[in-house]
Amino acid sequence: QCDYATNNKSHFKQHLLTHKTTKDIKCDHCDYATTNKSCLKRHLLTHKLSKDIKCVQCDYATNNNSNYKSHLLLHKSFKDFNCAQCDYATNYKSLFKSHLLTHNASSVFICGHCDYATNKKPAFKYHQLTHKTTKDIECNHCDFATTHKSRLTSHMLSHKLSKDFKCVECDYATNYISNFKTHLLSHKASKDLKCTQCDYATNDKSHLKRHLLTHKELKDIKCDHCDYATTNKSYLKKHLLSHNKEFKCVQCDYATNSKLLLERHQFKHKN
Repeated sequence: QCDYATNNKSHFKQHLLTHKTTKDIKCDHCDYATTNKSCLKRHLLTHKLSKDIKCVQCDYATNNNSNYKSHLLLHKSFKDFNCAQCDYATNYKSLFKSHLLTHNASSVFICGHCDYATNKKPAFKYHQLTHKTTKDIECNHCDFATTHKSRLTSHMLSHKLSKDFKCVECDYATNYISNFKTHLLSHKASKDLKCTQCDYATNDKSHLKRHLLTHKELKDIKCDHCDYATTNKSYLKKHLLSHNKEFKCVQCDYATNSKLLLERHQFKHKN
């Protein structure tokens, strides 16, 4: 009748009983029925024993500790209402409210936005913050905002840590590599904000303004050949090249400090 096989005769007989369509051995106390007398005897013991192990969350009762533990798992899987004062949990709102009264009936704080309830005022106030839509506790150093002072305190530690990731192109520094990588992308973008007095370029308006201040300082490094003046020696060296035009055209007055530019110019005369 199936694929079952064994080398034990008693096991085989017991297996054959499973194919019986009618369970003619019935319990006189309930609807239990079986094909095996030994199973019925074991079942009858449940009626003789008092069910002194009772569930505190529902009407379930048993005399078997393992069955009781299995039953408790059902409640653990669906704990919609958890007591903040003890380990009690249930998925029945009415039982939960009744339980809360056992802690202190005169001082139960019930939330008007959800089913939360407690007899501790500080815990209730903290819970109320979860319903706030505006984050009015803000960080003075960045855009971080929260509804919890404790979270702000934890966040502030990030500003106190040493900032190991520093940008070589500006003053930006951070201790988060992800933020640092995002910042670096801003330098890779096209630098369309250019200084009219030197080769400096940036894509940040505030950086350009800060740079322009360097040109307002006293320019004490001056060119001996013209009125050019600067605050930077490297800029002066670059400027002096414009005076040292050693590559001159023999066919006109053109002169340059670049051999390549001279060759390109002479090509015009050939044409």
